[in-house]
Amino acid sequence: MSIVIAILIVVALLGAGWWFWGRERFGSFCNSLPGTHFGSVTRMTDAAVASRFLLGRVGSDEEHVAICGASNVPFGIIDDSASGAEEDVAVQLLGCAGSTVRMLSAGAVPAGSLVYTAANGRVSTLSATAGIYYCVGMALISASGADELIEVDPCVPVKTVV
Repeated sequence: MSIVIAILIVVALLGAGWWFWGRERFGSFCNSLPGTHFGSVTRMTDAAVASRFLLGRVGSDEEHVAICGASNVPFGIIDDSASGAEEDVAVQLLGCAGSTVRMLSAGAVPAGSLVYTAANGRVSTLSATAGIYYCVGMALISASGADELIEVDPCVPVKTVV
């Protein structure tokens, strides 16, 4: 019985060390190893993420996420903000969400319209400007302008060429 108590004390101290000194010293393991994930993953940021609910793309490597541009292939919605690079953020995976998701609009978006990648991680209706865009779902509520939160029924990104 005393060996069990000793093991529990060591585990508690290691957990306390991670809490006080952070992942830089003890590592970050949550959803970071290869395998299967249910709806979301944890990734480190390539740079600051000023707002929540922005589209994210694969960053500098498979362990990082960057804010998606209009022509980038998104893989999820960044659920957290980050003040700088190398911070852990949760990313909801597109195409396997068990519910609707929130996204930030780049402009006016009518309810019921398909939404596509836009600049700076936001979504918009399909642009008339020639280029490659990715459909990421259908807006369930409307937005009257930029930087409004909208509820979206997400889908796997579908490439669209204008």
